[in-house]
Amino acid sequence: MNLGLLRQSLREEILDDAVEPFLWSDDTLNRYLNNAVREACIRARMLRDDASSATSVCRVAVDPATSGRVAIDPSIIAIRSGSLSDGLHPLWAVSSNDMDRLEPGWDAGRMEQGTPRYIVMDLAQKVVQLWPRPSAALTLQLRVWRMPLATELMVEDDDEPVVHLPDAEELRHWAAHEAFLKRDEDTINEDASSKHLALFEQRFGSRPSFHEMARWADSPPRVRRTTMF
Repeated sequence: MNLGLLRQSLREEILDDAVEPFLWSDDTLNRYLNNAVREACIRARMLRDDASSATSVCRVAVDPATSGRVAIDPSIIAIRSGSLSDGLHPLWAVSSNDMDRLEPGWDAGRMEQGTPRYIVMDLAQKVVQLWPRPSAALTLQLRVWRMPLATELMVEDDDEPVVHLPDAEELRHWAAHEAFLKRDEDTINEDASSKHLALFEQRFGSRPSFHEMARWADSPPRVRRTTMF
């Protein structure tokens, strides 16, 4: 179902706003519907991407001068795993808590230098730390879940959601949730907003925390290295 049909059915079947002058503009409802796609991707991990795609999201140039600390694309929700561009060195995506168990003292003082084995995620800040820190320039390849890019938003009426949905009409519930929070006596309806949020969450789940997102990574073996004296 395309943007025009989604907006029309939202007006006619949920908002009772099919006759001009509208209570909600087309641009406003378009924004809510794009937000719905974004929320579906965050909650249900609906948009996967990797370095083989046409986007540049999953290919990240790393300068050794940054000590392995690298910004990632803001669209990335969670990193599943990674590798170096030579294809010979897979990297585990882990949280800082994971690293504390796997490599105690990993971030204390001067970090170990060498071929990276781990991608330490800071999803809230949209940065990662490679460990060990690289000694030469390299390209990091990622496997991720992400949100739609600006170029993937629905703009024209015949645009469709970037993710495949068996029933795209489910997106209307998020749009209605936002619409009924509009601060106007003719539009505000907090009970209706809560009802449509619950319907959306029945389909796509609740919004995860950053901690929960970090747990979506392909888990590394929890084996601590033996130090040789």
